[in-house]
Amino acid sequence: MESKHKNALIGALLAVVFVMAVGYAAFAQQLTINGSAEINSSWDISFDQNKTSGPGVVDAVAGVPGATNPTGKITYSDGHNANVSATLNQPGDTVTFTLTIQNNGTISADLQEPVVTMDSDEDGTALVARKGNIQFTVTPASPTTIGSSKTATMTVKAEFLASAESVGTATSASVTITVDAVQSQA
Repeated sequence: MESKHKNALIGALLAVVFVMAVGYAAFAQQLTINGSAEINSSWDISFDQNKTSGPGVVDAVAGVPGATNPTGKITYSDGHNANVSATLNQPGDTVTFTLTIQNNGTISADLQEPVVTMDSDEDGTALVARKGNIQFTVTPASPTTIGSSKTATMTVKAEFLASAESVGTATSASVTITVDAVQSQA
């Protein structure tokens, strides 16, 4: 009887040692992963600063046929701000500016509503700014999502309000348009 207990005890001890050896092997394994990853993408959304004048960029129309044409000018700062200025002569004069936004990066972008800033803005709505007799109206960019190497355009219309009485001299005003974008989820 004693030898049966001895054999059972030896078998149990061998089983315990075996379980411990397997457990140690399982916990002692070391996982090594070697490799590298590289992201080759870039973000570059800005106004096309080469487009500052000429037909299709700055289009001036006199309010009265044969009268002196109004004038307009576009300047840019830091790629995200366009300063649009207009000199209008009489009620009905308009200058339409076409601003081009370009995606020089590799990531598609969703364009946000532009921010319109004017000193002494008398209108107070998001896409309209008015100072005296001159009102600027901004039409947001189209399309609103631009892929890599693609462009979108927005327009800014400056007008000498037809409801105003002629002031006899040219009237000037300017606004700053700021473009912003976020990474497209599409």
